[in-house]
Parts: sequence; structure tokens; C-alpha cells
Amino acid sequence: MARGTRNKRHGKADGPAAARRRTGSPITQRILFVNVLALVLLVGGLLYLEDYRETLIDAELASLNSQAELLAAALGEGAVAAAEARPRELSATIASRIVRRMVETTGSRARLFALNGDLIADSRLLMGTAGFVQIEELPPPGTEPGLLSDALALFDRLVLYLPWFKTYPPYEERPGADAADYPEAVQALTGERGAGAVRSQRRGGLILSSAAPVQHFKQVLGAVMLSKDSSDIDAAVYDVRVAILQIFAIALAVTVLLSIYLAGTIARPLRRLAAA
Repeated sequence: MARGTRNKRHGKADGPAAARRRTGSPITQRILFVNVLALVLLVGGLLYLEDYRETLIDAELASLNSQAELLAAALGEGAVAAAEARPRELSATIASRIVRRMVETTGSRARLFALNGDLIADSRLLMGTAGFVQIEELPPPGTEPGLLSDALALFDRLVLYLPWFKTYPPYEERPGADAADYPEAVQALTGERGAGAVRSQRRGGLILSSAAPVQHFKQVLGAVMLSKDSSDIDAAVYDVRVAILQIFAIALAVTVLLSIYLAGTIARPLRRLAAA
């Protein structure tokens, strides 16, 4: 009678309770913790993507530099007030038209500074009846951040505390700014080419800028500076991170299943030995 009762107890132990013990046993928990932790650390390192971001920043600066050179050449040929004037100077009216027309499809902001540093033209400023009106592009509808975007933004804020994280000077734009507020524009006024800078915005993201001298027959007449935010760079980094997280989800599921199987393989002989 006692033997039958013991067999019933053993038979009941092989049911759902045994399955719960296999998945919730200390061995299973430890194996899951070690395997998942290693996978999380690996994915966290992949999501850092600082080298990839720097490569995109360098490529964007090179593109801005090429655009600034083209715009400076167009201004040097088409915005001179009078070819026979001595000294030559840039026409603010013609320069404003050229600046706005040439940056319509690039998504960048163009500013033209005179030789004395005064702002001549700005693609974000339009002349209205009450004076200058500033143009600001709004994000397209339906681009509100979601849960994944908030999580990645939190990850970026945590990364800022890493000692090796590269930081940039803040971007500040005061009313009535001139070339003296932008070192790259000052370098371009001296005839130097390829001057660029990267600055951080308070609301997040970066501002990339590049300046080129405006010349007419080797005479420097001013400097044009192109600036653009890092929205395209952030979007590219976001797409890569989403792809990494998708692979991580699949790898996590496989890791959990294999860890449970491994824990069961190890724990089953130990339970049999303890029962014996």
C-alpha cells in the first residue's frame, strides 16, 4: 500500500509541477541569467554605433563643403554689384535670390557674410512688409516618437555619461549674429577653404556647418556658410538600431529556449540521483 502511494506521488511529480520546477529551478535561472546577460551586453555595444555616427558626420561635412564651394562660386560670378567697381562688393538683393534658390532642394541653411562680417543674406529670412520673417521647417505629420524611440533616446542620454563619449560645443544663435560668432566663417573670410564645425543642440541632435570664401578673380568678397541638422544621420542610425534589435529579439528567443533545454538536461540526472 505504501509502495503504491509512493508511486502515485512519483507519478504526480512528473506532471506540470515537474515542468514548473525545471523552468524555475535555480540552475535554469542561473543559466538564463548568464546567457541573456552576455547577449544584452553584446547588443548594448552594438547599439552604441559611435564610429558609424562619426563616419556619417564626416560624409555630411564633406557634402556640405562641396555644396558651399558651388554656392560660393555662383555668388562670386553672379552676385557682384558691378564688375568695374573698385572695390568690388556683393549685391544683397541678387545674393539673397541666389542663396534661396540654390538651397531649396538641399534642406540646408545658407548664410552669406560680407567681408566685414555683416550678414548679407540668409535662406531662412524673407523680406516682408513688416521686415524680415524667419522660416522654420516643421516635421511632417505622423512622426511623433513612439516607445522604441523613447527607449533609444534614453539609451543615448545614458551614453552621454561614458568618459570616452565625444561631445561637441553647444550651438547658440543670437539675434543679429555676424561672422564673428562662427569660427568657420571667419576662416573662410581669410580665404581658407574646407572650414567646418559640429555643434550640439539643446533639444538634441547636432548642427553641422561648412563655410567657403566667395571670390571674384581671387578677391575675397565674403563667405558663405551652409548648416544642416543631423536628422538624416539620426534616421540612419535609428534604422540600423532597429535592425539590430530585430536580430536581438530572435537571438533572445533562441537563447532562452536553448538555456531551458540545457538546464533540463543538467538538472534531470541530478534529480534522479537525489531521488535514488
